[in-house]
Amino acid sequence: MTERKARMLIAGPAWTAKADSPQDTGRQPLAVEAVTAAHAGELIPGVITTTPHARYLSLHAAVAAEARRLGWGAADQPAFRQLLRRAEVVLAAVSAQHDGAKPALHRRLGGAQAPHGINAVKRWKLHNHDFIDIAAVADEYSNSEDGFYGTYSGVESVLGLVERDTVPAPGPASAAGELAALNEIIKLAGMRAKLSTKDLNRLSHLCLCQVGSAPDGRNLRRAFFGSPGQPDEVATVHRLSARVVVAALAGQPTDDGINLLMDRLCCFTPDLSDVLPDADLRLHALRWRGALLRNWSVWAWRMLWAALVDPLQKPGTRATATASFVSGLPEATVQSVLVDGLPPLTDSVGNLEPAEHMVSAAVRGRWSVLHMLQLLAIGAQRADSLDGVSRDAFLRFDQTGLGPSWVRKWLEQDADRPLPDAAASLAGEMFTRAEKVSRQKMQWTRRGLRMPTRLRTIGDQLRLEGEEGDGRASLRLETFTSVLHQLGILGITEDGRKWMYGPHEPQAHA
Repeated sequence: MTERKARMLIAGPAWTAKADSPQDTGRQPLAVEAVTAAHAGELIPGVITTTPHARYLSLHAAVAAEARRLGWGAADQPAFRQLLRRAEVVLAAVSAQHDGAKPALHRRLGGAQAPHGINAVKRWKLHNHDFIDIAAVADEYSNSEDGFYGTYSGVESVLGLVERDTVPAPGPASAAGELAALNEIIKLAGMRAKLSTKDLNRLSHLCLCQVGSAPDGRNLRRAFFGSPGQPDEVATVHRLSARVVVAALAGQPTDDGINLLMDRLCCFTPDLSDVLPDADLRLHALRWRGALLRNWSVWAWRMLWAALVDPLQKPGTRATATASFVSGLPEATVQSVLVDGLPPLTDSVGNLEPAEHMVSAAVRGRWSVLHMLQLLAIGAQRADSLDGVSRDAFLRFDQTGLGPSWVRKWLEQDADRPLPDAAASLAGEMFTRAEKVSRQKMQWTRRGLRMPTRLRTIGDQLRLEGEEGDGRASLRLETFTSVLHQLGILGITEDGRKWMYGPHEPQAHA
């Protein structure tokens, strides 16, 4: 195992999203999302949903380099944190100013996602029009003592940009000469600077959107995609995934979903060799095929659970929630609705048909339970038309329950039952599994034993606190695309309407 691969495995657990508060603990109640996280970790190692800005990676490496230059050790952690937080505020303030002054250019080069801490920056600017006090904003923009370094540090460790410690050190992929492009930010952060609007405009070259053409962007491309003649497993995977993403997006509308565009290429392009001439690239696209198709099933489960417990926002019982869940389902059999009544999964010669997209297109406004069940049933039969790496990826973690094989068994066992009866049994399975998952996650806290669930017992009734999420589990493609865009691997046409090839290629960089 390479040193960098070891770093990836060690850093991995830190990428898991955590609940926002002790009450916000009902995420992943059916525990079906692990397969999506595993796919993302293998196909885009180090990337998580909350790290969309490439320049934070180089900024943190530059602050680590400054800490080394100053000879800081563990006792200097407060000084490091202060410098880091102020540097992040400088970056956010410059980027916000550039976005306001030249929005079309900024978004064409850097995308539409705002810098971290933008709300604090805007509040200060609202009350103090002529300048921004970097030290003052740094005291309030984040509740985390480490600012956004804590969020990005797992990625930075995987890429070799930092070595995590009480005061992090620059990693082996950190190039001091190239990171010097950010020295002006470091200097301003150390001066307790108060920056006027004129100052911020003068610093526009330090904006998030400018990283692609800057020396620190060159350092980041090498960290992501490797150096010539130095084999690196993580960099190889990044290169392959980047090339697949670029092939999927180039020439396509920027307002189309990234997952949709990846589906079109990886899942529903009959002959991948027409688009991806390289055999290794086609093989990688097939890995993405398995991950993308399986994620539809994960999404179906998330939506089904959210629909099942939604009536419990007012106190009720499992029986009342289940009755609401099955109301409106046709009285026909499971076989006729969820097997025979599905859109075609393949054409006459075995090419995959976008059955999932057909179901999604039939939804008018809010998803119905019937549409969710159709999506689940399509996933249960997809393995029949997959082979090799696609099938292996698609069936990953199938043994943990609620995977495609489990759903297929349910469809076969209940084939002759009326769909409402079978769906009521499925609801019982979900309640039982959610309770089991919660019990497995129980832990002692300062307030006593806590069972992580949004379903609270009130006498003989249940009440849902908040809402269960029903969005797609993230394969982190949006984040990866944002980084590729900012690094110049992807570009956007001047009118902002279509993706295009960027000035740089996802290849090993000298």
